[in-house]
Amino acid sequence: MDDTFQYKSRDGRLVDFDVSRDSCEKYGFFAGSRVMTPKGPGTVIGVFEGNLWFHIEGDDGATFWDNGKDYESLVFKLNVQLIDDEPIGPTENKYRVKRINYLKRDVSIILQNENGPCPLISIANVLLLSQKIYLDADIQFVTIKKLGDLIMKQAKILYKDNQDILDILEDYSKNVLPSLEKGLIVNIYFDSIQGFEKTEPCQIFDYLNIKLVHGWIVDPQQKEVKQLIGHLNYNDLAPKIVTFDQSFPNAKPELQQKINDFANSNQLTDYGLSLIQENLKEDELCVFFRNNHFATMTKHDGYLHILVSDVGYERENNIIWDRIMSKEGESIFLSGDFRSRKDELIIEVVNTLKLFGFKDNEVDEAKSYIQTIDKMDVDLVDEATKYLQSRGYTI
Repeated sequence: MDDTFQYKSRDGRLVDFDVSRDSCEKYGFFAGSRVMTPKGPGTVIGVFEGNLWFHIEGDDGATFWDNGKDYESLVFKLNVQLIDDEPIGPTENKYRVKRINYLKRDVSIILQNENGPCPLISIANVLLLSQKIYLDADIQFVTIKKLGDLIMKQAKILYKDNQDILDILEDYSKNVLPSLEKGLIVNIYFDSIQGFEKTEPCQIFDYLNIKLVHGWIVDPQQKEVKQLIGHLNYNDLAPKIVTFDQSFPNAKPELQQKINDFANSNQLTDYGLSLIQENLKEDELCVFFRNNHFATMTKHDGYLHILVSDVGYERENNIIWDRIMSKEGESIFLSGDFRSRKDELIIEVVNTLKLFGFKDNEVDEAKSYIQTIDKMDVDLVDEATKYLQSRGYTI
């Protein structure tokens, strides 16, 4: 496809639209895509004069929304949505593949649907992100069998000189791996972030040298709680909670409340979260378990991040990582380069101001100013330019 496309606007002009992927990417929609807009279904035409233009069914030509300057405005303010010709989600045991940019590398990840085999998908995503296994860039779907084959091939590479382990892996591949397609039941120990009962299905993480971690850890500052249940695992604790008085006959009511609070903490504590953060190396990938769900996790810039692999975010090119801010669920969506949408907008503003001819120190001042702006529906270039002019700076 050429980078320009001549098309009639609604007022009758012939306009040369920029239809390149680079120009359309900031809007999250690309030329030729079918979308639902506030005025009904339409087609994305391209970019002209800083706006993404659409041809709405029934109109005489293309038009745009002047308050739809970026992806957030189009999606969250105007509710523009992609119209899919094919359903998003697994088809005949196939799973969607998404191409992302991760640490300046283009890689594929597997997307998770509501009932998909998240242990295998999270493992596969660790291996894909670390480039231990690969999928061709043009692959849009992958079967769970293909994933299993790639995972076991990598395990066998690690033990190519150990025939005893290779024999075990061969048996695991035939008799155990298929069960992971339906999920994986684990038993957590409350004294270690890697405290899991070593069942045969769980051994896949050891075979692949992938850390499986959780954050359901007793805080040592709660000494009485740690003394009573810190050494237990989930299967030990569950029946004791039901028969608390018989299991802990000398426990005071306030201690019972603390133990109940721990048992009902959604399988994550602040102390457990801090332990994961301390023990993971920078940009180390692992699998994080919580509430019967397995997710791909990494630490970057000192923060913990969960890979956003839900199939509902397939079209969200700027939502790749979910930075964990607290155990209560506070988080921030980030791009593959771990930048927020505002971070990316600020980079665009800085580059634009430099193109305008402002000096580096002036650009730095403007950058500091726009970082204080919380609203996402304003033109940050315009705001930065006005600020610099108010300071007496001219081009």
